[in-house]
Amino acid sequence: MFNMKTSDLFRRAKQLADLEGSDFISWNEAINCINEAHVGLYERLINMGDNSFVKSFHTSTTVELPEDFWQLKGVYLYNNGNLQTINRRADNNGIHHLSYELRNGNIELFGNPNDVLVEYFPKPKQLFFPSQDVEVNLDLPEGAEILDCFKHTFLYKVNDTYNIYDTDELKNAEDIFNGVETFPEYPIYKIINDFVIISNLNNTLLYQISTGEIVYTTEFHPIITESGNLYLMKYTESQPFEIYAFSIHDGTINVSLVKTVNAWKGYCYYADDELNNVWRVYSKYSSAPAYFLSFNKEPSGSEINNSLMHIYKNNGVYFIRNNKLNFIDNDYNTTEIKGIEGNIIGFIDINKNTGFGYCVKKYGRYFICSYCEDTELNFPNSFYFQIISYLLAIAFRSKQGADISLLSNQLAAIEQTFEDTLGSDSFQFPRMGNVYN
Repeated sequence: MFNMKTSDLFRRAKQLADLEGSDFISWNEAINCINEAHVGLYERLINMGDNSFVKSFHTSTTVELPEDFWQLKGVYLYNNGNLQTINRRADNNGIHHLSYELRNGNIELFGNPNDVLVEYFPKPKQLFFPSQDVEVNLDLPEGAEILDCFKHTFLYKVNDTYNIYDTDELKNAEDIFNGVETFPEYPIYKIINDFVIISNLNNTLLYQISTGEIVYTTEFHPIITESGNLYLMKYTESQPFEIYAFSIHDGTINVSLVKTVNAWKGYCYYADDELNNVWRVYSKYSSAPAYFLSFNKEPSGSEINNSLMHIYKNNGVYFIRNNKLNFIDNDYNTTEIKGIEGNIIGFIDINKNTGFGYCVKKYGRYFICSYCEDTELNFPNSFYFQIISYLLAIAFRSKQGADISLLSNQLAAIEQTFEDTLGSDSFQFPRMGNVYN
């Protein structure tokens, strides 16, 4: 295998396009170009007979296709190591004729075979590399402790006062909870768009930045959606709980019921914009900030312990645990994305246009960092790396309006050399040959 990372691919393409040291190609453009080139090459090589990424499974009955299924390579009757091609079922075939059919995400087998080998091409891996860290200059008083951040707004505490610092200097405010007598103990601190939230299992404190209004409530707990909208969850004596849209006027919450959901008590909640997938953050201890993340449909099932900083994006929740960025989807599949250098401050957003995700403090300074890992390529040989590098370089030069003839000729030579290796490298059954009898 030819092991390199996506950032190496981008760096090589910039060299070929004479764009070293240039920011002419944005991070988002680069990611889109890389994945378009990668998928295009993957499809092309599949049709040329490259079997480098083929996967397989055995079955004897109708089964659901694997989650990573992309294209079918072939279906074979497996008999003591010998393979016999099984054809796709023709319209005039009966159910007892040995054949197969792809329907609604399943592969259906006919003719009662004992053992069938199914070979397929998996989905091409989506490629990312991290955007470059950007330093944030925060003019904070000595001894300030940053509690959370969102986009360009930071919540910090100094001398027992809660304050807002806005890097755009539009929302700066000091001692925002002046006059509040009761604070939630061991709370979660959260800043989201126009609101500052301090919440625990029993109480919630809301501060609206644009108006400076404060609300203290024991009835409602915050739900933060993927788009950054804020709703309130009201506990009832029994299921279901109630979700409300709300506004604040003269220090009073005005609410309107949106929907009801089966939920369990939490400090706060994260959800999709339709409020169908709701996650709660809570603590099992009354005197320690040890937070847990759990999907509401599994109140007594799996849970993520010691999870800090949460944000719902991309059909799941990004969270920090043990100084590592993780993602858990709505099917409870957890992925560890990357390690985090420095002390985490909070999520600024999960921004697909810039690649930025969170803020950290390291080397005594503050940085906005990428949520993306640098994907391992694991190409089967160096041709893949070379071809994609040239495809990217041509795309970059075309965007500049520059001449691409030399790069195109060099790419054609590399592709021809690669194609020549395929015929001598592998002996294979024709892909999807003789579809019908």
